[in-house]
Amino acid sequence: MAETTKSAKSKPAKRAKLADAREAAFDRAKAAVRGLESNPVGVLVGGLTVGLIAGALIPRGDREKKLLGTVGQRLAEGATAAVIAARATGKEQLSSAVLGRDAAKESARKVFDSAVTAARGIKKKAADAA
Repeated sequence: MAETTKSAKSKPAKRAKLADAREAAFDRAKAAVRGLESNPVGVLVGGLTVGLIAGALIPRGDREKKLLGTVGQRLAEGATAAVIAARATGKEQLSSAVLGRDAAKESARKVFDSAVTAARGIKKKAADAA
């Protein structure tokens, strides 16, 4: 009977531990979802990386080779062309951003110079009026 009493006492403790573990897992899952929502590009890159690794590690079967014969080569050529185009576009965007930054500096300098000129004019008018 002593064993039955021990067993009866340990059930609530086990249930409490299980509930705590379930709650901790739920909290971790919510935190993971928040992290994924805050960085969707990271999720995309991670998914692509996992796919590439899986594709590299899983051997191709005979049927796959037969069905997809030259498709892989065409995809690789297309991907290479896309990377080259993306690189060129990125360089263009970067150079325009640099030009934009220089233009913004020039514009800020002009605004500052105008403010200084206006302040000098106000100071001169105040001195003349006095």
